[in-house]
Amino acid sequence: MKRLLTICIFLFFSNIISSQVNQQHTKIAKLKSKIAQSENAEKLKWLDSLNIFIVKNTQKSADSVLRISVNYALQLDSLNYAGAHLADLMDNLNNIDGQPEVSLQEFSKYKYFIKNITDAKVLAKIYLNVGDSYFYLREYETSNQYYDSTQVFAKSGNAKRLLALAIMYKAGTLGNEGSFAESSKNLQEAAKIFSEIGDTSNIISAKNSLSILYSKNSFFKEAKAERDEAIVLAKKIKSYGHLVSFYYNAATDAQKIGNHELQIKNLKESFEFAKKSKYFALYESPILAGFVSAYSQEGNIAEAEKYFKELTQNPENITGSKEEDYLNALKHLAFAIKDFQGALRYGQQHLALKRKNTSFEDTMGAEKFLSNVYEALGNDTKALVHFKNYQNIKDSISNIQNVKALSYYQTIYETEKRDLKIKGQQSDIALLDAENRQKTQWMLFGGLGLIGFFGFIILVRSVNNAKKRQRLQESFSQGLIKAQEDERTRVARELHDSVGQKLMLLTKKTKTIGNLEMESLASDTLTELRTISRGLHPANLERLGPSAAIKAMINEIDTNTNIFFTHEIEDIDALLSKEASLHLYRIIQEVLNNMVKHADAKAASVIIEKKKNTIETTISDNGKGFEHAEIVKTSASLGMKTLLERAKILQSKIDIKSQVNQGTTVSLIIPV
Repeated sequence: MKRLLTICIFLFFSNIISSQVNQQHTKIAKLKSKIAQSENAEKLKWLDSLNIFIVKNTQKSADSVLRISVNYALQLDSLNYAGAHLADLMDNLNNIDGQPEVSLQEFSKYKYFIKNITDAKVLAKIYLNVGDSYFYLREYETSNQYYDSTQVFAKSGNAKRLLALAIMYKAGTLGNEGSFAESSKNLQEAAKIFSEIGDTSNIISAKNSLSILYSKNSFFKEAKAERDEAIVLAKKIKSYGHLVSFYYNAATDAQKIGNHELQIKNLKESFEFAKKSKYFALYESPILAGFVSAYSQEGNIAEAEKYFKELTQNPENITGSKEEDYLNALKHLAFAIKDFQGALRYGQQHLALKRKNTSFEDTMGAEKFLSNVYEALGNDTKALVHFKNYQNIKDSISNIQNVKALSYYQTIYETEKRDLKIKGQQSDIALLDAENRQKTQWMLFGGLGLIGFFGFIILVRSVNNAKKRQRLQESFSQGLIKAQEDERTRVARELHDSVGQKLMLLTKKTKTIGNLEMESLASDTLTELRTISRGLHPANLERLGPSAAIKAMINEIDTNTNIFFTHEIEDIDALLSKEASLHLYRIIQEVLNNMVKHADAKAASVIIEKKKNTIETTISDNGKGFEHAEIVKTSASLGMKTLLERAKILQSKIDIKSQVNQGTTVSLIIPV
């Protein structure tokens, strides 16, 4: 009975599927008939309808129809129409057929008419697809050039969606090149535009890319948070392609932390949504290969071989762009069944493919795998070579992973700088207002001198009050600087004494456990914390004294920039108080930071000399210089005003001489 019921159900669904296929063939035949019977614009309309029907209702590409559309539009001299369909053709070749090289061939073939297209939106669409082609071929620099061109045409044609796509896709290339901060900035900008135009699907894509960016930095918690938000949106609009990507990426994160059970769970979710997608053929290979690798590493040989058999049933799953996934699965399976020679051969082939692209994480994993294989074969020498390659990439990634912490403190710094800038502007306005009142009063009472003694008394009182207000304002500005230094010192001390001590204990704890990754991460975090703490408060001042601390700062900048520094610094430690030493250090630090950021200098010098009753400091460079008077006048010159305020605190004289293309010299004379 059960067998009969199963047969009936099978026949029922077979009839439905057969009926649907017949209906599709009938519709396509009718549209082809309409195309054959029409001409000119009417024929283009029916070609459009056929293209849309094929893409929407079948899993096939409409390449042939699109080629006909492009050529027929060119016959009618309809260049904008031909360009739009060329963009659609390239999109099909890139994203449905997986043939970016053929897409570029089509672009080259029709390049002769593209320069005559007048519709900026069509040009944006074409260049976006050219950028995609180069992206899939991992030629990221060229890809970015076309994404930049896309943005230019999209802005010209007011095509916000294409503009946001170009920004988002460029973020992907920047992430692959290691420019994580710039990539994150682009993704946020793209998401903002998508929100403005209500493009939910691409808001999800932007979140997906952001979660991938977090994953690349091993911020798995943040990646999961972004991904979970996007999954909710994707399920609401039934965006199965996005859901495939989300769960596949979640599986990748689980694999990175060695949780193969969670990896398999997410792969299963991804596979279920892939079956519901129109483009199952695109997703089948990487997911099946993922199952093979996960089960192999888990030690479940039977399941690994089952999925490997399913993977290799389709010859298209093991060739072309899908070869990497196939080799990755093959090497893990060989290693699991202790076929170490096979694992070595497939691992070397897989590494060779990975080295052709810029995916440093995948290359790192491939190097580690070969190290394990050589270790299993008893070849410790080659095992060590590949382990060192793995460790070098891992160390580089660890350095990049500090971006999040650095970005956090950079945000705090920028906020602090903005607040100080506002206060500085208010201070300048108050000082200027006092000076203007003083001048006005002098002119007024000077012109009315005949008013006599009473007027003179009023004038004196007014002048005294203005000076008093000016002194109060200067005192306020100097108090701000002191409060800023006190707060930096407090934060630095708390970081060192509280967080630093805990991280040190964590580092020691990880050493006893023997977890190398945790030990490396804890040690790197402690190093980064100490760097931030030193930036907030220069501990070298107290430990080494101002002379040695200034030398150390100059040497550090010399090491990390292309500027050639010379310095002649005499011992001034006994001549300055602790507070004066800090202000001198900050003045030199501010001047050198401005030099590195803006001067484009090749060489610079710092001289500190002891005179009879003064300490004279001279900082000079051969950079592009600037108009000093203009810089001081502008509201953006907070750094310059801070220099002047610190000089006043030291009761010193500061002189800045600079001309465009003639370098800059800063002289500071401090009375002893």
